[in-house]
Amino acid sequence: MTPDRERTLHAVGIDLPSTLQMIGIYGSDPTFRATTREFAKAVLTPDGPGTLRLRWDGSGEVAAAAWGAGSDWLVERSPHWVGLHDDLTGFEPGRHPKVAEWWRRHGRFRLAAAGVIWQELVLVLLGQRVTTEEAAKSWNRMCRRWGEPAPGPCALWLPPTPSTIAALSYADLHHINVERRRADAILLAARRADRLEEAAAMSADEAVRRLSALPGLGLWTATATVIASHGDPDTLVLRDYGMPTLVN
Repeated sequence: MTPDRERTLHAVGIDLPSTLQMIGIYGSDPTFRATTREFAKAVLTPDGPGTLRLRWDGSGEVAAAAWGAGSDWLVERSPHWVGLHDDLTGFEPGRHPKVAEWWRRHGRFRLAAAGVIWQELVLVLLGQRVTTEEAAKSWNRMCRRWGEPAPGPCALWLPPTPSTIAALSYADLHHINVERRRADAILLAARRADRLEEAAAMSADEAVRRLSALPGLGLWTATATVIASHGDPDTLVLRDYGMPTLVN
């Protein structure tokens, strides 16, 4: 199928599978698929639904192709997906031996920035207080039950729109194994989606403040969402149970 929009990106020296994993977390997620040489994701963009597919070889060139009403937005956003916006100016890993070692091992990794709030936020809300496997199953069921087939040849599903979720009740989300507390947060986020989505165009700090101001969306939810939406190197996941054991 001929793409609605195409462009070529130059991502020399970037570990694309690792970088794109920031916006494609769950292996059973029907909104994306990934291989060692390809990544495709269906997105509810500000311009409408769309699918972006990225393909690359060992040369550092990435072929970006998009389909659907959101194709222009996705192609313009594609450099952020592959980490080309991640500016390393001022970063000096050699100032600390542990940081230097991490950089030696993972220096080709960059921070991806999805550029949208709603679908990244729902993923984070589903991950509250449950295992990754449980969250992935609920997300899969949510997309297949209330989403739609995505445009393009990649056989993906779009996430459900905020208006679709806003029309549901707790009982509906209970059927996909989401208990009352998470369900209430998701339903409230859906009903405030327009205000929350404005955070995508804000600075990372402003976005965290906007998201965390909504009841049920604490700092953990806000910072985890902003890391995926903005790819901001100075945003840390706050109040995470496991983080203190990872950073020492």
